[in-house]
Amino acid sequence: MFAMKRVPSWRFGFLNKFALCGVVGTAAAMAPVVGVAADQPFPWKPLRIIVPFPAGGSYDVVARVVAQRMQLGQNVLVDDRPGGGTVIGVEMAARAPGDGHTLLATGPSFVTLHALRSNLPFDTDKDFKPVGLAIELPMVWAVNLSLPAKNMKEYIALARARPGAISYGTAGAGTIHNMLGEALKLAAKVDITHVPFPGEPPAVTAAVGGHVTGVLVNITSTAPFINAGKLRGLAVTSATRDTLIPEVPTAREAGAPEIEATNWNGYFVPAATPSAAITRLNVELNRVLNIPEVRDNLRAQGLRAAPGSAEQFAALLKAEGARYGKIIKEANIKID
Repeated sequence: MFAMKRVPSWRFGFLNKFALCGVVGTAAAMAPVVGVAADQPFPWKPLRIIVPFPAGGSYDVVARVVAQRMQLGQNVLVDDRPGGGTVIGVEMAARAPGDGHTLLATGPSFVTLHALRSNLPFDTDKDFKPVGLAIELPMVWAVNLSLPAKNMKEYIALARARPGAISYGTAGAGTIHNMLGEALKLAAKVDITHVPFPGEPPAVTAAVGGHVTGVLVNITSTAPFINAGKLRGLAVTSATRDTLIPEVPTAREAGAPEIEATNWNGYFVPAATPSAAITRLNVELNRVLNIPEVRDNLRAQGLRAAPGSAEQFAALLKAEGARYGKIIKEANIKID
């Protein structure tokens, strides 16, 4: 046995700072350390961006660009949690501590979850606060080359002549692609069959192979096949033509203004997150999105950097929720 040397009380702060106080007992040593962490300026530990989509998609790509460029004095990790139509990842983010160290990167499906599903383990309105919009990107309605429709008007006429025989694939039920498909069906009064896939790549592959007659997904997934002559683009959903496929008309030019829309990717935090942390995250997100190299890199992939305030993002969420909520009600869409 040996005698433990008594440490004067005035030295506890100094010893805690350098983690040398193990000899004075676990409880006495840990309490000051926790207090120091809680009092430190945000952030005081690594951050995590939860992406409720598969790795390799546009949400994952943008999250990794943001994570690599953020200068917060801490590592920023990307955690892909696909499944359940984004429910798995969103629930994980909702249950995370509201200290600003967990962000959720998601898109328009976020504002339609409660209208589409029942008994969700979270409330998107009450359990989250917006941080900011990151990117916007157009979508494309494209068809298999064997389909005898050279433009959207011919496509609609063909759908009327063959009720239920014309199909379009999307990245999944309840996605913005699904919403726009339903909007076209309602406006044109046609019976087009929706075929949901577990992501964009399999939907595009099915369209190229003729397993579905067409596809409606993001431009990033379709442009390479349109340019290679493996799919025929009928309309881009943006207000202006896109430089990736400049020959493809806009939805308005094609005579289908009801599908004019922009897909987007934005960031959220748990509702308990302090406003100071949200402001810091928004400022840093906007700094990254305004870096010329980042903007050029994203644009080369069909993505448009869209920096802005948390308030502007909140206004977008409200407008998107109203628009797609109306489509869900009129088309009687439900996912359980």
